[in-house]
Amino acid sequence: MRKPCLAAITAIWLLFRCSFGAAQPGDSLGFEGYCVNPWASGGAVAAGIVANLIGQPRLNDRPALSETTIQRVAATSVNPFDSWALRQDYSKRWSAHETSDRLLYSSLFLPALLFLDKDIRRDWAPVALLYLETQSINTVLYAWGPMGPTLVTRYRPAVYYEELPLEDRNFGGMRNSFYSGHVGSTATSTFFTAKVLADYHPEWGGKRALLYGLAAIPPAVVGYYRIRALRHFPSDVLVGGLVGAAVGILGPELHSRCRNKMAFSAVFGRDAKGLGMVCRF
Repeated sequence: MRKPCLAAITAIWLLFRCSFGAAQPGDSLGFEGYCVNPWASGGAVAAGIVANLIGQPRLNDRPALSETTIQRVAATSVNPFDSWALRQDYSKRWSAHETSDRLLYSSLFLPALLFLDKDIRRDWAPVALLYLETQSINTVLYAWGPMGPTLVTRYRPAVYYEELPLEDRNFGGMRNSFYSGHVGSTATSTFFTAKVLADYHPEWGGKRALLYGLAAIPPAVVGYYRIRALRHFPSDVLVGGLVGAAVGILGPELHSRCRNKMAFSAVFGRDAKGLGMVCRF
């Protein structure tokens, strides 16, 4: 299990290196703000799709929990911060689950609103590709990363509810509490949107910080409903939000730093002739 995770992490690093380190202005899609290599970014998107198609069913189809395991988990104490998840109205869990799904799927299309801005609309192709790449990185991190449910086994709050029937507590996906993929994907989308807006409008100054405050609201709401649905503890939601926000911000940031990374200059005169190269890190 550790070898696939290590391979996935290596692939993520190589894709990032290729997409923002190896690209030259002639290789990009002409976007002035970010350096987007269509081949490397397209490869990252393809890797994310494959990782999701393989990883998600694998996580959901894990072996069912035995009755002994369920009883042992239900008798385990939970830290005070996470204990709120064990004080929910379990009869409303399916309604909360459906609400969290709807909010997640809606948030995935939020970056489309960026194209209402005429400056961003001119660069729709690289921005759209960059978003798909960023969301793909998030998908790979969740399905195969060292902090995701592949390596971290944590039982969902529903396992602790003895009031629920056994068939609602024993399927393999009940091991996937840490961390919240719903919140992570939502945060990736909202913080990506905020980051792109902030980069395009430096004239907004300190007001750009408000964008990140607004970006935190949808993941928080999704996290609330994931807790109400007995799918996650508060700490699962918090970590999912932090991971998603980091990916959503770092995706555009790393691609913006590759531009003008290397410059050449030539000096010719009566007293000196030379060629210089400047690298910026």
